[in-house]
Amino acid sequence: MCKKNERTLREVRTLRAAVLCLVVLTVIVSSACEKKEAAKSHPQRVTGACEVYDKLPKYIAKPVDVNFGNKVKLVGITINKLPEDKLSVTYYWQLLNQLDTYDAVFVHFTDKDNKILSQNDHDFCQRRPFSELRGKFLKEPYIVNIPQSSKGSEIYVKLGIFSIEPNIGRLKIDSAGGLPTDDMNTRVTVDRVGL
Repeated sequence: MCKKNERTLREVRTLRAAVLCLVVLTVIVSSACEKKEAAKSHPQRVTGACEVYDKLPKYIAKPVDVNFGNKVKLVGITINKLPEDKLSVTYYWQLLNQLDTYDAVFVHFTDKDNKILSQNDHDFCQRRPFSELRGKFLKEPYIVNIPQSSKGSEIYVKLGIFSIEPNIGRLKIDSAGGLPTDDMNTRVTVDRVGL
């Protein structure tokens, strides 16, 4: 009778261990599936990657026509709100002439009183050579953090082109397509976003 009880006890322990392994395996597989689904619904974007096109890409939320010194045009912008106080911002450009030293973009996210809340300054199209970009349409996607304190307010998106070389400054705007400019005609307000 003792041997039968020992054998039954071992079988119960083995069965418990098997059930425990099955539960752990189920949790691991379920977690992996949830992560895979989350990745599908929120695909990773390469922030700051410069994409080059022969034709202007479709699905631009806000087409604009801002000419900076007859060197480069901002032709559109798309802004989407993301979770966790972030914005997905995509700039669309057309390079007209050699940028010379004007190869950087400044972007100010301001409140209604013109206080800068966040910035997205970056090298223009990762400083790729002019010969590769002339006449092409360029797409630059970025993820921008916005302070949580800005929730419920309106954010103004203002940008311009500048040189990182000392004593050169910003590129003047030749035409802004009816959009407001400031800072001695070197910065244009391209969009507003309600948070």
